Amino acid sequence: MFALLAMAGDMGGALGPAIVGNISQNAGDNIQKGLFAGCVFPAVLVISILFFKKLSVSSRT
Repeated sequence: MFALLAMAGDMGGALGPAIVGNISQNAGDNIQKGLFAGCVFPAVLVISILFFKKLSVSSRT
């Protein structure tokens, strides 16, 4: 299990900046658009956690 979590962290650490760089380069070297795209990942994580928390609470009752 630890190996899978470590691999996911390594992939996130490598792919996240690569995606931000690609998006900013495709947007005419606009770093703001690339960083905005990078902000999407944590937002999706928070929304997913809240969704699954609500789903697990409703399944208990």
